[in-house]
Amino acid sequence: MPLSSLNAKIWLTSELIRESKRIILACHMHPDGDAIGSMLALGLGLMKSKKSVLMLCPDKIPERYQTLPGASQIKRECKETADLAISIDCGSLVQLLSLEQIFEKSKRIVEIDHHLYRSRFGDIQLIDRSVCSVGEIIKLLLEALSIPMDRKIAECLLISALVETSSFSRQDVRPETFQFCAGLMASGINFRRISDRYYWNKKISAVHLSGLALSRIKTRAKDQLVWSIVYKKDCKQFNGSQEDIDAVPDEMMMIKDVKIALLFREIDDNMLRVSLRARKNINVGLLAMTYGGGGHRDIAGCRIHNNLRNIEQFINKATRLIYTKHS
Repeated sequence: MPLSSLNAKIWLTSELIRESKRIILACHMHPDGDAIGSMLALGLGLMKSKKSVLMLCPDKIPERYQTLPGASQIKRECKETADLAISIDCGSLVQLLSLEQIFEKSKRIVEIDHHLYRSRFGDIQLIDRSVCSVGEIIKLLLEALSIPMDRKIAECLLISALVETSSFSRQDVRPETFQFCAGLMASGINFRRISDRYYWNKKISAVHLSGLALSRIKTRAKDQLVWSIVYKKDCKQFNGSQEDIDAVPDEMMMIKDVKIALLFREIDDNMLRVSLRARKNINVGLLAMTYGGGGHRDIAGCRIHNNLRNIEQFINKATRLIYTKHS
């Protein structure tokens, strides 16, 4: 998005916020560090400006993020309406699950996002696909609102960047990413402490499930594609949860010569959650979008029906991407 266009959207959003008395913020299902950190940063900032703010998430907040500043204030549902509803890191209205009705009843809707593949649903789209994390957009919005940075807000924004870039290893990391983080550290936060606490910190159940998933890896296309699957019974066996498997797709991409990694997670008897990763300019985001999901070119997600035929079809479609010419 051209800078002038982005600035105009930031100005419009800031004016809507100033005019609104009751504001609802919400992030997507299966929330990650970018969604939660960005929402908390904006929520804490708006509270500092004496706004009435309610933060919502349709799913339980992963344990590793529950100690972030303001995380205890996030609710899973509400019966109230709002002057303004703001979605954070949401590629479509469907990703809000039960919160969709709350947004539909709100007077105005703003989308704040950076995903390449998404479906428009709000009155204003504050979208910048060039940034690595939604946190970068939130920082600009807070500045437009003249809300000063403090350590709590900076900590939430740092988690947004740290998690979304896979500890700054993603191919879309740019000089501005580090400038953004440098600005946050100027607030006095301890990067090493935050990084260790929220990112480099695994439970034993996550280690076991990761090992299990990696041991089940199968390959296609001369080892250029790898895939694995984790079942509900596996999580139960190790007393773990879905969030314990979040890092597995990135670990799969560490395998030499791998261009695409697919992780299938059993949600229930009917559905599988699919996490996709890619490199070498292979576009898995478009594949995810055809299944109602979304994301970026190199990292995306979707859901498919839980049966062997659908798994095989999905793997075949992903495999064909390796042999497709990419611009």
